[in-house]
Amino acid sequence: MDGSGLADGVIQLRGWRPSDADWYAQIAAADPLIQRFTSESPTVTAAQVRTAITELAGRADAAGFVICDSDTGNRLGNIALDHEDGIGHVSYWLAADARGRGAATRALRLFAAWAFESLELTELRLWTHPDNIGSRRVAERAGFRRDPDRDHPRQVKGATWPTVSYALPAPNRPQISSTSAP
Repeated sequence: MDGSGLADGVIQLRGWRPSDADWYAQIAAADPLIQRFTSESPTVTAAQVRTAITELAGRADAAGFVICDSDTGNRLGNIALDHEDGIGHVSYWLAADARGRGAATRALRLFAAWAFESLELTELRLWTHPDNIGSRRVAERAGFRRDPDRDHPRQVKGATWPTVSYALPAPNRPQISSTSAP
């Protein structure tokens, strides 16, 4: 699925297209918060992003969508995950002009529901720098809970970052009864 059906009336998640690469590279490289709190390279190019979009489309263990405004179609940000053994590791960012309107929280909720249903994951996890208060609030508003047992330093862009971790278990699925009639 390309995500085109993932919308809540305010935001929409859709698959990345090669035509999105210039926007992605420009935003990711120039935004001070994206550079401070993500692993995005400050020298990322549109050609590298186009290659990543093509590679993402061929991967069974990853998914990613562009976050868009439902009314205008304007691109707002990125949300993605890698998954293995039923566990998905989520990342996201918003462009500066999209922040503060609840778009990231809405996107994370839609994305989580889609990941649990479509990928049959049992848990979603994410981590962030402790100083990234915006990302921490997004995770909490989307239902993720702090998971301090997974807090540990990580190597990001040649530096060691402290991190705080969050987790969201899959919602309870209906159980099939195994009782038989007498």
